Amino acid sequence: MPHRCQRSLRVLLIAETCSPALSSVPLEGYSLARALAERPDLDVTMATHVRNRASLDGDPLTAAARICYVDTEWLARPLYLLSTLLRGGNGLSWTTHTAMAWPSYMVFEREVFRLFRRQFRDHAFDLIHRVTPLTPTMGSPLASLVDLPMILGPLNGGLPWPKEYPELRRKEREWLVPLRKAYKYLPYYRSTYRRLAGVISGSRHTATEIPGYYSGQRFYVAENGIDPLRLPLAPAWPEPEDRFRFLTVGRLVPYKGVELILEAMRSSTSLRSCELRVVGDGPHRSHLEARVREWGLESNVHFAGWIDHRVLAREFGAAQAFVFPSLREFGGGVVVEAMASRLPSIVVDYGGPGELVTPQCGILLPLAPRDALVANLKAAMERLAGEPELCRELGRVAADRVRTEFTWQAKAARVVEIYRRVLGRGDDAPPATTVSSKLEEIAVQSS
Repeated sequence: MPHRCQRSLRVLLIAETCSPALSSVPLEGYSLARALAERPDLDVTMATHVRNRASLDGDPLTAAARICYVDTEWLARPLYLLSTLLRGGNGLSWTTHTAMAWPSYMVFEREVFRLFRRQFRDHAFDLIHRVTPLTPTMGSPLASLVDLPMILGPLNGGLPWPKEYPELRRKEREWLVPLRKAYKYLPYYRSTYRRLAGVISGSRHTATEIPGYYSGQRFYVAENGIDPLRLPLAPAWPEPEDRFRFLTVGRLVPYKGVELILEAMRSSTSLRSCELRVVGDGPHRSHLEARVREWGLESNVHFAGWIDHRVLAREFGAAQAFVFPSLREFGGGVVVEAMASRLPSIVVDYGGPGELVTPQCGILLPLAPRDALVANLKAAMERLAGEPELCRELGRVAADRVRTEFTWQAKAARVVEIYRRVLGRGDDAPPATTVSSKLEEIAVQSS
């Protein structure tokens, strides 16, 4: 709670993508925005895209913050349709999606400036915080147009495609990857990082994407979180009622690594007595279903497709372990949900999941060529399936870690600490959210 003599910090949140009805970035933008808006020490105004109005009308966020809907559909809609055509759908080629979103986002921020011009002139806000988009490649016209401290983040993205799997880029239709660094020459990019007061990196790699000429403050806060009201923290590890059940959740695309799980189960007698639930859908599903038939795993593997988030909580509660060998994962919010459900997780130690899971709450597999990774994955799954006491202990630590670090309320508290540091009002606060000196050194050297 703020001191009685302190007035609330006046914050303009920019969350172009923000919806409680969707997953991934829209849900993350919404969750952090709501947690910040509900704090008594903040006075929040939020600018978001008009497409989010339907899901936000009547939502608790609208009662906690003033919402301004920005309409750029005249440009955003045709660019989205063109992007979908070029990508062959919505499941692949995310670099193309980001590139095609650039023009409409520049127009979005210019429109925010027009709508709030008077408030900016009158210094009606103490600071501006852009929550979404998450990508560090997207410049900000506002950073140069307003004379107010501005923060971006948590930013995430840019994780290189693993050299051990050169075929992944082709399967994911990532034709633009060789041109990705062209974003550094786009309008507003350099001016953004020359004017920002603070940048919050959501992953260790993204910290290295912040240019060396950036002289503002650097912070680190993991991108993902959970809402205990949507997914309550489990009181105990879910004991198996029948067979030991593994769960994996996500888009069914090649880099998520579901085929690696099937390959591990194929060659293991003990894992053939277990069950795997696959929640999600995508362009790779028919290939995976063919593999299940080819390898005789029909009685072990069940595809649930996309399911409502409330039903997903029941899936977590019916599983004994979460297996997620994604080969290139920026964030890994589903891993936090598994941890909240007291499930021990098996993840590849590359990208976001390796920063969420510790050896005390799961098993981290080193990124390795396919045969070695499958062998390590098989051994990890066999270990969890055969050691229920280990599962209970890993699950307990996982839930405790979520409770202290990954609820949206805990993350909002850390973001407010960042606000006060950027504004010079947090000298007595512990530097819990600041990037470690080693991380800062890596970021500067890699620029």
